[in-house]
Amino acid sequence: MYISGKNINPQIIMMTEELIRLKSIGPIDYYLRPNKILQGKFTDSSPKISAEDISNTLLFFQEYSSKKGEPLCILINFSALKQLPIKARHHLRSEQVKAFAPYSKGIALVIENSISRLLGNVLLSVVKDYNLKLFTNEEKAIDWLKQL
Repeated sequence: MYISGKNINPQIIMMTEELIRLKSIGPIDYYLRPNKILQGKFTDSSPKISAEDISNTLLFFQEYSSKKGEPLCILINFSALKQLPIKARHHLRSEQVKAFAPYSKGIALVIENSISRLLGNVLLSVVKDYNLKLFTNEEKAIDWLKQL
């Protein structure tokens, strides 16, 4: 495809058009994919997540799940995450996080560095009632969510 003097891969345009931006919370934009998967994408190359961001995200997910009348499939790529403040780590152990399980059909976290692995492992140890899985590849994460 040719646009404004540039050769553009049509698949890249299609992928961009497939995502519908729903909301921004802290350093993450949340999109709806055509396969009904909610996808979180960092807006910053070196993001920091606060406890408030986690809380607001869970409230958004709960509201969206209630509006749709079904639990959500969620994909978040944590690879850009280089820092997880102590307050955010503590919040991952909160009752609010534990109470989110009924709103989630499955959560796929893509992890590619030590901080994102830390976050994934903390979540796995805390949220026993979740269908939560860690991946090192976004495509495999999407395939898993599609099966749910």
